[in-house]
Amino acid sequence: MIIVGIDVASEKHDYFMLHKETGESFSSSAITIPNNEAGYKKLHKDIQTFCGATGDSKVRIGLESTGIYHANIIAFLQEQNYETMVINPILTNMVRKASKVHTPKNDNLDAQAICKYLVDNESSFAPYTPTLYHIQALKSLSRKRFSIAKDLRKAKLAVSELIQLVFPEFKKMFKDIYCVSARSVLKAYSSPQKLARAHAAKVASLLHGACKCTAEQLIEAAKHTVGLKGDFYAFELLDAIEELEHIQCRIKSYDAQIKRYVDELCPNLLSIPGVGYTNAGLIAGEIGDVNRFHSADSLLSFSGADCTVYESGKYKAQHNTPSKKGSRYLRYALFQVSRNIWQWDPVFKEYYNKKAAEGKHYYVILGHIQKKVTRVVYSLMKSGKNYVKHTA
Repeated sequence: MIIVGIDVASEKHDYFMLHKETGESFSSSAITIPNNEAGYKKLHKDIQTFCGATGDSKVRIGLESTGIYHANIIAFLQEQNYETMVINPILTNMVRKASKVHTPKNDNLDAQAICKYLVDNESSFAPYTPTLYHIQALKSLSRKRFSIAKDLRKAKLAVSELIQLVFPEFKKMFKDIYCVSARSVLKAYSSPQKLARAHAAKVASLLHGACKCTAEQLIEAAKHTVGLKGDFYAFELLDAIEELEHIQCRIKSYDAQIKRYVDELCPNLLSIPGVGYTNAGLIAGEIGDVNRFHSADSLLSFSGADCTVYESGKYKAQHNTPSKKGSRYLRYALFQVSRNIWQWDPVFKEYYNKKAAEGKHYYVILGHIQKKVTRVVYSLMKSGKNYVKHTA
């Protein structure tokens, strides 16, 4: 069997080949190719040349998961019908460190470490199968939406800070300073001075249910505000509101796309209390093919929500923390579901109250609930069934 280890980078790749049975290598060190068509063709040609020289046509290729940089070369290798495995970099790093006490790191050694991993773990070889287009789309959309949501929080903070400088009394006038009514008033009257000269009827036309006061009270507050005066503050406030609305529009567009894919791929996840389209998209997109996980515990480990265990001699750690070695997006989604599910599901609520009675901290309880939620998600994705509430 021909074993090929590829160290992936953004602009070039390094590969090392050896024959598993004889230990013969194609070259004394790793070969570097550019990340382009010519480089891919050279890799394919060298593999075929080595197959001919050894008389062995069975090829297994391993490469590390490196963000987006391994996607293109995997697509090429799939087109050539090679068995390819994507390996967690932590595993190959352990192989490299185990070889020496003081281990250097470079692309040549990384490619050889991948080869050694494939040789030593032949029975656990799991060929990469092209992810369904829709699952890949859902993963990409959900991650981007997650990123945009962070921008939304920053934009809201910017608006809040500017309102505090320009018109601090404004915050007490509305239940939500980011609502349509509040934004409409601020866009129409970007400074308290302008609002103080406004007609009450016109201001009233901009107000809806979110306002806690009348137009007259709002105008009166503007007349006696302690806010800072300055045209540049008004300009910055308008700009911040426009950015906020732009981000909200982007999120709405992404939500529509995510809803479409969730309805098609995993609508049963929505039956879990506390799971909406956003969390369902993150969960399904990150998990992909649930059959690649042999148990719910392996899925929990993939999310990084599994607890670390540290014991040595008579010492045994009393407080274990999550490993966080996994998908932060999946871990985030499962945590958000855990925060809600115990409030809506009788069984989870009973479990929460039981742990609370034992004196467990809120976040410790959520950690336990997160494990249960992971098992529920695993079961539903394996069976395709809906979640059924049970009475406590």
